[in-house]
Amino acid sequence: MTNVITDEKQDVLILGGGLAGLVAAVEAASAGAKVTVLDKMPPMRGKRIDKLYAPGGAANDTYRAGGGGLARFALEGPIDELLERHRERGWGRVDLELMRAHLERVDNYCRWLRDDLKMPYDSKWNRVLGRGPAICPFFYGVCEQKGVRFLFETKALKFLTEGPRVTGARARNRQGEFDFKARAVILATGSFTGNQEMMLKWVGPEITYLPLITGSTHNTGDGLIMAAELGARMDNLSVCHVRTTDKLLGEGPSRHMVNLYHLGIYINRNCQRFIDEGVADSDAIANAIVYQPGNEAALIFDDKARAMHPEEFDSYPGKEEAILTAGALEELALRIRVDPAGLKKTIAGYNSRVSDGKAPDLPVPRTKHALAIEKPPFYAVYPVWPGLNHPLGGLKIDTRTRVLNLENEAIPGLYAAGSIVNWAFGRPYELAGVKTYKGSYHAGSSSGLATALTFGRMAGQYAAGSE
Repeated sequence: MTNVITDEKQDVLILGGGLAGLVAAVEAASAGAKVTVLDKMPPMRGKRIDKLYAPGGAANDTYRAGGGGLARFALEGPIDELLERHRERGWGRVDLELMRAHLERVDNYCRWLRDDLKMPYDSKWNRVLGRGPAICPFFYGVCEQKGVRFLFETKALKFLTEGPRVTGARARNRQGEFDFKARAVILATGSFTGNQEMMLKWVGPEITYLPLITGSTHNTGDGLIMAAELGARMDNLSVCHVRTTDKLLGEGPSRHMVNLYHLGIYINRNCQRFIDEGVADSDAIANAIVYQPGNEAALIFDDKARAMHPEEFDSYPGKEEAILTAGALEELALRIRVDPAGLKKTIAGYNSRVSDGKAPDLPVPRTKHALAIEKPPFYAVYPVWPGLNHPLGGLKIDTRTRVLNLENEAIPGLYAAGSIVNWAFGRPYELAGVKTYKGSYHAGSSSGLATALTFGRMAGQYAAGSE
């Protein structure tokens, strides 16, 4: 039997206690709303909990935010240029109006975190800080100061409605089932990494069956399933955020050698290049590796490249194991288990086309940062693997973070933020006889945590003023 909570009616009910939900709670409470947050997991405090939520230790899903720095203060170019980058890398399928809303706010919202909420700040990289074990406890404290009520280990089951309007949610915990009534509901329950049925249906087996999951398997699409019952629109469900890892299950060279990796080349088991390393970001590289033989690749560079960024090489975590060294290409080939003649041929062909820092006439062009690989010793980060972080497809929202239905009309009383929302697109394609990938996840001043910040705060503002 369901118990109806009538004496503690909420103004804003938030489903999901990751970054997006917590930011929304702070903002709604700051506007004077009475806020309750339901989270199916226990509170996130300490390293043990971080490992519970993220088997790979590096979750970036906004149900349990565990990625790196939230966002940098300075935009990576004029907003119109960034939007064009999103349009081009997103194959024309990115909601540019929604991305404009994000880009117009993200710098100010980072300053809000630093200056108003006093979140830790890294002056060297000009960004606010936070990983899972720090982000959530920090916001718990802010929320508690503002009177936000938390119910952990309480799972939302279905929405309550009156006509077309969402008026709350039914949830279950150890004490039973309860109805939580509210003027507005914010969905922030994360994506569907841990729901294999949904993954197979929408994403496909190549990514579903990757051997590594770096995101949270506890994100099982609960909110998406609930929203679908109301006829909510979901976009671009096939696209995922995939990140590189190495043999030590670290974050890979595109995360830890952010300048150096551009000076090398990625090859697959057949000694084929498959990505334009000069412009590719870590998400594009990782997604491309998904479609290579054995789901693995090697990043190869020489001592000339190493000497240009020695600090990145020297500080690479576990470099003695993760980075292989050889005095000749034939020796390096044997160490990374590829054909020596094939490797020499690939690198010779690459070197012959390098000119003025570019090699645009290659089958897989190098439009930036091309550097001949010729000075021993030679290095290889091997293997580089792809790890599934979380799907990027999800609910369609408008610039007021209202969830839209299949007719593109706002569902009254329902808002959403975080990785349950779709804001990026990407897909594999064939280039020079190999599968590669292009996507808009890192097209400019956007990432899972940065968008969780902006859309989470917007959702809190709009839901608090919901009529």
